[in-house]
Amino acid sequence: CFLLSRKCVGVDINPSAVALAQRNCSFPIASPMAVEYRPAIMHGDARALCDDGWPGAAYFADPDSFDHVLSHPPYKDCVIYSTNIDGDLSRFPGPEEFRREMEKVIATSWRLLRMDRYLTLGIGDNRAECFYIPVSFQLIRSYIAYGFVLDELIVKRQRYCQAFGLGTYLCVQFDFLMFTHEFIATLRKIPRHKVDLMYLPDDYYEERSGDVDGIAFERVLREVPPSPIERKSVVMGSVWSFDRHHRYTFPQLCMSRMVERFGRDNSNWEHVDLLLTSNEPVAPLPSDSDSDDSTSSVEFQDNGTRAGDYERRRQRQIQQNRAQLLHLGLVSELGEDSSDTAHYLKLLTMPPRSSVPLSLIVVPHIPNSQFQLHHIAAYRRALVQITHDASRRLCPAGLLVLGTQDIRDENGKLWPLGMLVLEDVQRAVGAIRLRLKEFIVVVEHGHARKRDDVESRDKYVEEKCFLDHPEHLPIVHAYYMVFMKLK
Repeated sequence: CFLLSRKCVGVDINPSAVALAQRNCSFPIASPMAVEYRPAIMHGDARALCDDGWPGAAYFADPDSFDHVLSHPPYKDCVIYSTNIDGDLSRFPGPEEFRREMEKVIATSWRLLRMDRYLTLGIGDNRAECFYIPVSFQLIRSYIAYGFVLDELIVKRQRYCQAFGLGTYLCVQFDFLMFTHEFIATLRKIPRHKVDLMYLPDDYYEERSGDVDGIAFERVLREVPPSPIERKSVVMGSVWSFDRHHRYTFPQLCMSRMVERFGRDNSNWEHVDLLLTSNEPVAPLPSDSDSDDSTSSVEFQDNGTRAGDYERRRQRQIQQNRAQLLHLGLVSELGEDSSDTAHYLKLLTMPPRSSVPLSLIVVPHIPNSQFQLHHIAAYRRALVQITHDASRRLCPAGLLVLGTQDIRDENGKLWPLGMLVLEDVQRAVGAIRLRLKEFIVVVEHGHARKRDDVESRDKYVEEKCFLDHPEHLPIVHAYYMVFMKLK
């Protein structure tokens, strides 16, 4: 605020948080002119900023008086911020009750914000009975419904959480992924009559047979490769990184790891590829003949060290031996940053088995560079049809994995397909038949720093960001939603 000459008003319902913020802002100011830009931090309730009995009401009396609103509410009851403060939103465990109270905050934000100005929302998700509760998408939908348009949706990777130790134990014990991401959403206030809710027509949610106009289906049934370890024994978070490969596409490697993590021994899985018929199709699965040499994709990368020929040959042999063990199913590299090529090649050699259940259906995402505006409705309708089909064919506790990626159309509008597809599934079959089990963010290496990267003064290189379209951030991540069949 001091450097940018901006006036700021902060409100929190917890007196301890207010006292801490006030203490952090109580430092000497060199320039007398900057005094007026010292933040005003006060104790209050964001749902009732205009109440006459509140001392800070004068700051919020005039509508359309703020240029920016920053909101970081609790993720429902994920973390309890107080035990005895009336109105603390973290003490509302029910999703509907939490949403109802947050709508009061949304109404206040919309009233105070100037037209065409921005609101930034930091929000994460929660769990209930080991199932995933998409608090972030539910809250973003409430903002859109009230009179905002979503301009940016950023995934923030969460690291070094204080509850990591407990989460590690619980995720292995009860078979779920740890939360390692949250969202930063940028929304813009617009006239309410211009709001596009982005819903599909009602008849699009009905079950129908056959392909969808503009979308072709390719289905391949295979056996799940047996795992040498118990899959849930590997501690994994909700953000998965993938190495770029010269031969296999990002969606193919994503599909491989989904099968490796969520597959079930002694069962079949089905790969459903969606092709946009009016564009170039997504690269199909290689034929089984491509997988004859399981070590052909293993290459030794000489990183410029002075190792002799013997050391290079030894390292190359180690990598080839490792790949052979992976191909034979004797070891596993399952993890957030694992190499997926060996397991992917193993998938291609597995024909379907008879008299075993169908435990998994995987639909890889289509890269958003292949989409045009007229594809979006057809694509969502195709995923609805796959959802209906999966709810009938999957075995009890079987999993449907839908991959999707947000799209920015030629007009600059952001289509949050992760949120929209999740709503489509819930509206088509309901949470009683298919319930969200996991929500995974996938990204290729190079767009996010690895956890084991250690910065030092010697290796530090100034990071620079070059965007082809400076007005918007590039969309480099995709989502994979894992639904479990309950009935």
